[in-house]
Amino acid sequence: MDTGVVLEVTIRALWMSLVLCGPILLVMLVVGLIIGIIQAATSVNESALAFIPKLIAVALVIAIAGPLTLSMFVDYVREVLISLPNAAR
Repeated sequence: MDTGVVLEVTIRALWMSLVLCGPILLVMLVVGLIIGIIQAATSVNESALAFIPKLIAVALVIAIAGPLTLSMFVDYVREVLISLPNAAR
């Protein structure tokens, strides 16, 4: 197997992980920032108040974007598995 093929598969895998995890991490960042601002303004430092909204937001993002990201991941894995025998020559 050529090193160029290995690098291409690695770069595509990193890009796919960014695409799959990006929406979830972005929503967690925004919700955490909003909750942090609210906690700072009200001086309420309860850890459950920060955790529960993040959990609900992540569940909503997974429910909404889950089928799309799953199909993207399946297509990616299919392409990689199909291209590997040709790259081994």
